[in-house]
Amino acid sequence: MAASLRVRVTVFLLLCGLVPWSAVKTVWTLGGDALGVAGEAWLRGVESDGDAIYRALAAVGVDLTVLAALLGVFLALGLVHRWGMVFPRWTLFLAGRRVPALLPLVPAWAAGSCLLVYGVVLVAMVPLSLAGVIARFAPLGPFTSGAGVTWMVLFGGLAFGGLGGALVVGAWSYGRRVSAAKRAAATLIA
Repeated sequence: MAASLRVRVTVFLLLCGLVPWSAVKTVWTLGGDALGVAGEAWLRGVESDGDAIYRALAAVGVDLTVLAALLGVFLALGLVHRWGMVFPRWTLFLAGRRVPALLPLVPAWAAGSCLLVYGVVLVAMVPLSLAGVIARFAPLGPFTSGAGVTWMVLFGGLAFGGLGGALVVGAWSYGRRVSAAKRAAATLIA
């Protein structure tokens, strides 16, 4: 059974927070310029600081952190759709079996809670920085302006907070639906 339409829409809207962050990271990885960062400078940083996997993915235009975020999106969507409760056909040997409840719930609650807090802190830092309550963001690394850093902090906050929120909402809904299914099964047995 899928989550309610309201829960699915909420999760989808929260996941939309990933769009600006992942778009900028992808532009950089493809060698483009955005937010005062030259794509060439970004790629030089990846080549000098990144490990072999990060460099290999960047060479084909894929940012490792965006790829990791896509795994989070997959988990969040699985929490609110039917295929997250029963293994789909493409899982071969597991197809048609119930997904053990803790398999998606443990990572969703753990990662979702951490990402949500991190995202909220990042988003809160932006207006505090702009108002002078905390130090303004200074250009650092490949960034050439404080404004670019400020935008990227905001985009990161929306991305991590949105993904974390989607995982928490999805996990809450998934847990409720699993409990309801267990109660219904117990009623049929009794």
